[in-house]
Amino acid sequence: MSLGIFAFGQNDQEFRKDYEIPSEAFNDIRKISVYLPSDYYNYPDQQYTLTFVLDGQSDLFMDLLVKTIDYNVHMYNFTPTIVIGIHAKERGWEFSAPLEGEDESDYKGGRANELQQHFRNEVFPFIDSAFDRILDFKSLIGHSSGGHFVLYTLFGENSDLFDAYIGISPALRPGENEILKIAEKSLKNKASLAKFLYCSTGTIGEREELFAGAMDQLDSLLLSHPNHGILWNRQTFRDLDHFTCVGPSVNDAMMKLTRAFRADEKQILEMALEGGSLKKQLNDFYNNKEKNYGFSEIPVAGYIHYCALELMRKGKMESALELYEWGIEKHPSNYTLRKSKGKLYVKMEDDKEALSSFMEALEVLKKIKENVPKDWYEQQFEYINQKIKSLKE
Repeated sequence: MSLGIFAFGQNDQEFRKDYEIPSEAFNDIRKISVYLPSDYYNYPDQQYTLTFVLDGQSDLFMDLLVKTIDYNVHMYNFTPTIVIGIHAKERGWEFSAPLEGEDESDYKGGRANELQQHFRNEVFPFIDSAFDRILDFKSLIGHSSGGHFVLYTLFGENSDLFDAYIGISPALRPGENEILKIAEKSLKNKASLAKFLYCSTGTIGEREELFAGAMDQLDSLLLSHPNHGILWNRQTFRDLDHFTCVGPSVNDAMMKLTRAFRADEKQILEMALEGGSLKKQLNDFYNNKEKNYGFSEIPVAGYIHYCALELMRKGKMESALELYEWGIEKHPSNYTLRKSKGKLYVKMEDDKEALSSFMEALEVLKKIKENVPKDWYEQQFEYINQKIKSLKE
């Protein structure tokens, strides 16, 4: 299908880009808003997952969500992602699952299937053509009726659309919807869904009580089918209602999604405290994610260094050393990790290994000379040579 895409009010350095897409699925013009991370233009080699958010027409909702994500991506708490707001014209209908026997000619409702077609045939191809630093990992976030669509898509025939599904206070009422029946059928018939699923509810108000009851049923369904392959996360926010739970849910869901595929500080510290080989535990973690879910995120070198410093602060010198070694395997051209490994060996009073590490760091430094500021290079070159000289004496 040929898409006539209209962009308006844009320049190369804007962080929100609005587009209009002719939609065959809805037989009208549809709008999406693309939110780039605030440091998008500073790191031309960075790649990003995609996070699709229903109710993109609500600026207040999108501002809360985008700023929460952007701040934590900047602080390296969340996986780097581009957020795409999907604008709805009649959200109640567009997020609703079609009812059996529905006649499209005279019933205006249950258009979730059309929205799924819109994603697959129109939104995804456009994003793929417009942005070239994209990782093959897509998440979907929906609140209330949007959460209904999230679960309908996960447990329906189009579960391949997304890799991660996040439902915030999803509008499910026990006995009043078909979603749980669809979920039960899916869990019985599919060997493994291999998806991430997060659902949250509050505790204040009739809606949250009803939705929490539906989550109880979904929880029981998942427990009764232990081989579902879903990375299931459920969260209850005490003393929050249908709307006040949105902010905490976004933060919690994205943190848990990141931890599902990236070994972060918390997990690395836990691995170190368990004992045994930290490198083996890290490799097992990443091999499992790649094998079962086809995705994982290796921390950047600076974050690995930060975690190693935390291990040292807790007296876990051997674990810190293993983490540096693992980090060097993942980032073989990184100078800082090799230099820091040498400094750790000095602390451990192993001059032979310290000298070897500093020699390796010097070779890497020479290779990156043309890609770093001259003053920084000269400062580091002098520092490493002094370390090497003192260890040789």
